[in-house]
Amino acid sequence: MINPVSVELPEDSPMMCGPVLQGLGRSMLRFWGWTLEGRVPSDKKILLIAAPHTSNWDWVIGVAGLLALGIRLTYIAKHTLFKGPLGWVMKKTGGVPVDRESSERTVDEIVRQFNQSERLYYAIAPEGTRKQVERWKTGFLRVAYKAKVPVLMVSFDYRKKRILIGDCAELSGDIDRDLESVQRYYSQFSGKNQS
Repeated sequence: MINPVSVELPEDSPMMCGPVLQGLGRSMLRFWGWTLEGRVPSDKKILLIAAPHTSNWDWVIGVAGLLALGIRLTYIAKHTLFKGPLGWVMKKTGGVPVDRESSERTVDEIVRQFNQSERLYYAIAPEGTRKQVERWKTGFLRVAYKAKVPVLMVSFDYRKKRILIGDCAELSGDIDRDLESVQRYYSQFSGKNQS
């Protein structure tokens, strides 16, 4: 049976689940024909950005990949999604509800979590929506600057059916230049819904 996961993980990565749930995640990826590739750097605190985000399927496939790796990851999602059984699953897989009305408060809260944690992997969808936008929200860069953490670029490539854990973005501190550079990197990947 082919292993759909080819990822280098640091030995001291924060783990969320054991072999049974990892097997479930790998089975889900295999069933859908997806692979998960790349390398997670050894930094103890990492801000992951996942894009392109064009469909609710990104979350489903992302959770399968998260289980397959077994790592503990914190991610934010719209607070209205945290209801009923879906809300329970989201919380169990590291989801944190956020009210998107105050982006500055969200940035400060994530920075606070980084500052209070010894080890933290935190994920954000930088577009801030499933619709195609010309210019992404800059909250992820403000978090990276304030918390002094690397930005690990993770992509959902529907054309090749893979989740790719890429490199860390090279940040200059110039928010416009950094945003343009990151968006340029992601332009090579195809989301589920193209407009």
